[in-house]
Amino acid sequence: MTPRHRPLEIVTLETQDELDRLAMVMMQLDMALALAREKRLSGVEAHLEAALEEARMVRLSLLN
Repeated sequence: MTPRHRPLEIVTLETQDELDRLAMVMMQLDMALALAREKRLSGVEAHLEAALEEARMVRLSLLN
């Protein structure tokens, strides 16, 4: 018996809304922040934390 798979959904700029794009940016910032912490790059870490906080504020403003 083979498992049923959903068809692949192609994601493009046209199929995403602002919240989708912002979620992707936030995920990338979060991964970069984890790497900066791992590499002990405190200056980079501070900039990424500020960027992530700004992205969170933008997300809240879009949700309201």
